[in-house]
Amino acid sequence: MRHTTALFAFLLAMTTIISAQEVFVSESRSIRNDDAYSIIGKIDEHVLLFADKADKYEILAYDEEMKEVWTKNIELDSRRAKILNITESENDFTIIYQYNRRGKILTQAVKFDANAEVLNSDTVRVETNRGFYSTRGEEVSEDKRYILVYDIEMSERVHATVYDMQSMTTVWNKAFMIKDVDMDRDFIQVLIDNSARVYFVFSKDNRRAKRETNRFYIVTYDHETALAKETDISMQSYVWYDVAFKYDNINDRLVGAGLYMDRRYTESNGHFFLGVNIDNAEAHQLHFQPFEPKFITRSLGKEANRKRGIGEVSIRDLILRQDGGVLMAVERNRFYSRTPGSLNTLYTPQRDMFVRMDFHFEDILLFAIHPDGQLHWNDVLQKRQFSQDDAARFSSYLLMHTPRQLRFIYNDEIRYKTIINEYLVTGTGNTERNSVYNSDVHDVSLLLREAKQVAANEAIIASERRSNLKLVRIVY
Repeated sequence: MRHTTALFAFLLAMTTIISAQEVFVSESRSIRNDDAYSIIGKIDEHVLLFADKADKYEILAYDEEMKEVWTKNIELDSRRAKILNITESENDFTIIYQYNRRGKILTQAVKFDANAEVLNSDTVRVETNRGFYSTRGEEVSEDKRYILVYDIEMSERVHATVYDMQSMTTVWNKAFMIKDVDMDRDFIQVLIDNSARVYFVFSKDNRRAKRETNRFYIVTYDHETALAKETDISMQSYVWYDVAFKYDNINDRLVGAGLYMDRRYTESNGHFFLGVNIDNAEAHQLHFQPFEPKFITRSLGKEANRKRGIGEVSIRDLILRQDGGVLMAVERNRFYSRTPGSLNTLYTPQRDMFVRMDFHFEDILLFAIHPDGQLHWNDVLQKRQFSQDDAARFSSYLLMHTPRQLRFIYNDEIRYKTIINEYLVTGTGNTERNSVYNSDVHDVSLLLREAKQVAANEAIIASERRSNLKLVRIVY
């Protein structure tokens, strides 16, 4: 009787957990290998999906129960357009795309209303097709107003344009030189803040032989002053293992966090934090902190050795704190090639998905860091994900921000019929693990890493299974 009562209590608890949210699933749509799609978001109570098919561009609209309510073809200036970005706002969405015409590269912007009717269109820029580039891309500001479109020539000349997607106007267009950098080796990241300032972040001499001169080299372009400003931040003889940057618009400073290494290039031995106001760079905060032996043991388990660090990790997210600190989420991942002649290295999404690979995406290491760089707390969120030959698209996690906590949502196993789990993490480091959803209920395989949060309590997730696409809406 005691065992029966305990079992009943456990089943009741599981029912309560899984029933704590509503799940709505759309009808399946057949997709081909060369089809592409992007979840636009939720506008005017409809979930919108952009579909790039072989012969047309479509916008699909779903109601709150994920029933398809309409489909509309849209026209772009070229059927061979490269979609750079789709940004939604409360009442509309904007598509930024590029195409080639007579030796020129044209970047276009088209704004649509909630019914996919064109509101406005504009040419963002026209440039000569200069052929080979070391780096090119685009970035959107945190408030989703500005988009930066940039390319960097092998000759170190930067061509950058910032476009205001709200007013559909060009804010600035500039070409300038960044000297004495190796774009393939030194380039780290580009950021744009909510005032349309742009930050190009490079790393110089990040190797043990030159650790004394190791530094971050930041080039800032401010359109109000029309000046490109150079800033050097010494790494104080440390060598970084991985690093990521974000712009903190609340506290008006550039922040970076990462992992550093002492002994071997294959392992990290601690974490660091950088906070810098570019206008007063001399007063920056830079703090390094080694891993505690207990934390290494928690992270590695039986693999742990007090003389070793933590390897096979990469930064997945930097979450800004209102006080100026950050929460750094680091994921353990590795993959192995089963294709002769292929190299094993850390996973990057750009890898050819048709190479025969084994993917391991494992624990999430969290570091909550104060604004002065001191560690607030750390934790290990345990998970084990293994897959083969799928470019790891079903691995890793979806991060949902809510006013009180973060949700790390992930597939418990990378297979058909799995449980979707979540970790709830508060600002003080309290964690709770729950079961969210059984994928077998609706015959779905969720691409959580590519999902989109559309409200504090709501996310839209794509499912791909047997060449069929479904959209899943989870509401907490």
